[in-house]
Amino acid sequence: MDGPDDGNVFPGNWDVVSDTLLRTYELWFPQNWSPVDLPWDECDSKNFSPEERVAQAYWLSKLALFEKSGIGAFGAAAVQAATHEFEDPTKKFLSAVAFDECRHDEVCRRACSRVCPGFPYKFKPESELEEKAHRNIMALYENGRRYWSAFNQAWGKYPLELIFSSFFFAEIGAQLIFREVGERSTNKVYAGAFRNITKDESRHLTGTLAMLERLAERMTPVQKVMISRQMKHGFIYLSPLLFKPMVDFWKLPEDFFEYDQKLEGLAAGSGLGVPKVEDRKEAWMQAITRHRSKIEELGIPVPEIKEIGVAGLEVSVKKGDEIIATPL
Repeated sequence: MDGPDDGNVFPGNWDVVSDTLLRTYELWFPQNWSPVDLPWDECDSKNFSPEERVAQAYWLSKLALFEKSGIGAFGAAAVQAATHEFEDPTKKFLSAVAFDECRHDEVCRRACSRVCPGFPYKFKPESELEEKAHRNIMALYENGRRYWSAFNQAWGKYPLELIFSSFFFAEIGAQLIFREVGERSTNKVYAGAFRNITKDESRHLTGTLAMLERLAERMTPVQKVMISRQMKHGFIYLSPLLFKPMVDFWKLPEDFFEYDQKLEGLAAGSGLGVPKVEDRKEAWMQAITRHRSKIEELGIPVPEIKEIGVAGLEVSVKKGDEIIATPL
């Protein structure tokens, strides 16, 4: 039989240490929304050309990779928080984020089923563009297997504080991409969905920052440098969506980016407001700059990310290294 210190979700606790985290979790209730209620008639395949349909399905399926991994990652984190007696708002906040990831993935699923039924899992390409779109997505998904394997193994290899703290950086990127897509989208489904998703991600960012502040109090300088490495991992992992794929982790076809850009341009022209790579680069750099002082106040060095113009601590990540960053 397990002893009292072996970790158990029972009996649990109702401890509240961070009032900020509690208030952030409580915002989930008034900000709740349903993807079922979006004006889905505006997202009808008859409204778009075959190229526009597959382009929309392509970007939404790319987004879904990170939303799907978020369901499992935040769900696993909620279980770990409960098992190791983290304060009550931490457990409930992480559970609420996992539900939000389900909701975001549901937007992707519903949109794909309307504009390009069966994409990507049961889709049969009928043109070169469709073939390249399908191949790109399946290559990303196959890489996701490697990510998930490393993430699962991380719980036994790294301190919980390190893994939990790394959630923060992903949310900086998530907030920026969804705000940009919501503002640029002319299709009512996408505009409405991404405005709601932006509210979710803003709440996630506030909550993960509160977690980071709390956890940083008990982290050593060495662990804080490890957080810097996690931030760099986060950039690499999210790069196919928020910038362009970094070869440090992503093993993709040689012409992946060529077709990725062609499809994103078609999607943007058809009402799904995907920002261009240069706009994403600038927005991500500005988002990190906006939060930089707070991160450094906690004694955590911001890593150098030269690809988007962020100066900081040089963190080396070798090609083929495990990536244990957290998803959107």
